[in-house]
Amino acid sequence: MDQKWDESDTELFLRYGRVFIPERDELEKAFIDLIPANHDEELVVVDIAAGGGWLTETIVSTFPKAHVIALDGSSEMLDYTKDQLNQYADRLEFRHFDLFDDSWLKGLPNNIRCFVSSLAIHHLDLKQKQDLFKKLYLNLQENGALLIADILKPVNEIGRRSMSRSWDEVTKKQSLDLEDNLQAYEYFLNAEWNLFEHPDDPVDKPSTLLEQLNALEQAGFSDVDAWWVKAGHALFGGYK
Repeated sequence: MDQKWDESDTELFLRYGRVFIPERDELEKAFIDLIPANHDEELVVVDIAAGGGWLTETIVSTFPKAHVIALDGSSEMLDYTKDQLNQYADRLEFRHFDLFDDSWLKGLPNNIRCFVSSLAIHHLDLKQKQDLFKKLYLNLQENGALLIADILKPVNEIGRRSMSRSWDEVTKKQSLDLEDNLQAYEYFLNAEWNLFEHPDDPVDKPSTLLEQLNALEQAGFSDVDAWWVKAGHALFGGYK
């Protein structure tokens, strides 16, 4: 993107987000596979920057005894998600938060099984990611997990070109498959959403996959891995 995120971006992402995220259906399945809980087990999950709520919905619809705390910095996003997921209202809690102010951690319960996040942590620089991973580790139950889906920083120019091409191609395909037209893809191009092609937005601070896996290990996580990678995006994390 070529400008700072605001509520107009929120509206467009709510409209086209499913197109912009590479193979979201596959990503949803991977998240469910990796959450350390049985299907009918009670658990508390925190969704960091829940956005339009697709990941929160995936979790509460799969785990019938899950309670999800959905955090977001956009009041519009929270209102939208609360309305969309009204059928799960008794198992959801919505909180406005600031990703750059860790005071939100102080109000969390002490029985968190899993922190999840999609397309948010890249707004932190590497030092901020390292600090956050350490604090999330301390706030997890034993046998808990931190699972992050996010965009990656390429390690070299060859990788950048490949990631850029792949993201363009998958977005064009999904625009046709999901919308039956190229309107979403055209917005993707016009808004310069592909940060591999337009890397100068100061709000985007992606780190390489290796940097983040190392930061997870340094924070104390074990069984650190990347389980899904597509078009410069990855699902990675670790367990406590």
